[in-house]
Amino acid sequence: MKLQNFTKLVESLDLTKTDKTVFKRKSVGCIILTKDLRILLQMRDENRSFPGCLSTFGGGIEAGEEPIQTLVRELYEELEVDVNESEIVNLGAITDAVSKYTELVYVYFWHDHLGTITGCYEGSPLYFDNIESAITHPKVMDYVRWLLEKCKNRGLLT
Repeated sequence: MKLQNFTKLVESLDLTKTDKTVFKRKSVGCIILTKDLRILLQMRDENRSFPGCLSTFGGGIEAGEEPIQTLVRELYEELEVDVNESEIVNLGAITDAVSKYTELVYVYFWHDHLGTITGCYEGSPLYFDNIESAITHPKVMDYVRWLLEKCKNRGLLT
């Protein structure tokens, strides 16, 4: 699947031209590459939104937080890793059809090149050896497909 197949489902936002106050929810999501060069995603718990779906790690932005601070906090809560902000690659901001374009998601990429992830404390971790196997997973969310293609196009994943 190519990135353009998702342009109607996922909309990339130019934050300099976007009124962020119109969004009901703001959150972050992150594509993670492990030390052994596998893509790490999470299968969402049955008691959370989008149960059983394959998504990124991340979560809602709390009052007073900047998106990057939220990502660092969420990765600590979900994977118990201390991430240095300078290692995070900003991929932009999106909204999607699943949220009826009411959620603003700041999207990122992080390579755990030191192998600091020791566990997963939210959802179930799923590892993929390549983009194609992740993109074709039957429960992968559209925005994750879009992000994987974006990472590939930026040379972050092969």
